[in-house]
Amino acid sequence: MLKKVIFYLIENAKKFSIDNALLPHEKLACEQIILNWQQGLRILVACQNQEQAERIDEYLWQLSPESFVPHNLVGEGLTNGSPVEIAWVGKKGNGNRQLLVNLQEQFPEFSPAYNDIIDFVPPDENLKALARERYLTYKSMGFNIKTIKVSGG
Repeated sequence: MLKKVIFYLIENAKKFSIDNALLPHEKLACEQIILNWQQGLRILVACQNQEQAERIDEYLWQLSPESFVPHNLVGEGLTNGSPVEIAWVGKKGNGNRQLLVNLQEQFPEFSPAYNDIIDFVPPDENLKALARERYLTYKSMGFNIKTIKVSGG
């Protein structure tokens, strides 16, 4: 099966309103989580740290009932986890997911287990450089990579 990564390149952070101190790439990640869960996918959200995971968790809890996404932080909830599980470096998810939404700065060593990955190129120059490294690693592992520019005024 073809393995693919979609990188969202955030060119202008002004488009994104900052909700609950979410960074632009975190807000875009939440939008992608909602869209992909509505398409029936089980998702692992790989965060950089517990604080980021908790921000994503809190944002998803505040959605309107029509947009509700069943989710939990790793280690909470059902044995097999909710359809959307939020993990972070050092806390591995339950697996059995179709999509990886990566917010980790370094290449996640478990990502080759996924056929579909969403990753982000934030506007911050340091994070952009780390995204380039992840891009090269995905490419060297044979992933088909697509970049989508996201900009706004």
